[in-house]
Amino acid sequence: MGDLFREVQLFLAAPSEHRDEFDASDALIWVDWGDEDESVLSYLNDVLPEEAQIDYECVDSETERGFDILLKKDGEAHAVPYAADAADRDTTLKAAQEYLAPAYEIRWYMGSLGSDTLAFTVLPTDDWEKLEREFDAEQVAYYFAPIYADSQMFGMDVDEVSDLLEQRKQ
Repeated sequence: MGDLFREVQLFLAAPSEHRDEFDASDALIWVDWGDEDESVLSYLNDVLPEEAQIDYECVDSETERGFDILLKKDGEAHAVPYAADAADRDTTLKAAQEYLAPAYEIRWYMGSLGSDTLAFTVLPTDDWEKLEREFDAEQVAYYFAPIYADSQMFGMDVDEVSDLLEQRKQ
């Protein structure tokens, strides 16, 4: 994860200079709106150290969506709280964030805002705190938005995305 930290650090030192390089870096996990939800968890596990990986299982369910994803931790299994009729990437990412906290934090890379494929970076919480001390918490959050229980990422409508893009220009 040290390499990922250095890539984020280099980007934050000069975002406009390093954007293209950063967009192609291993620090970003690209998630398409149409990706399967268990794929999102697999993408996260690809960058997490083995001891921090998300233990999950996809099982059949009687719901309209036909499946549940169970997150297993400390001998317990909890279903990702999807709506009865469909799963969605926002809910998967928020459940993954809750699972990984407080040791790790998934952040939404705002350079992907406005696309149907969004990018995320996962680092140890201590690394995010180091970056906030070095570059200011507001600047880090401008480029890497924390994911909260009420965060909307893929669930934003076109007007909300446009408004947010406009606000970010100011």
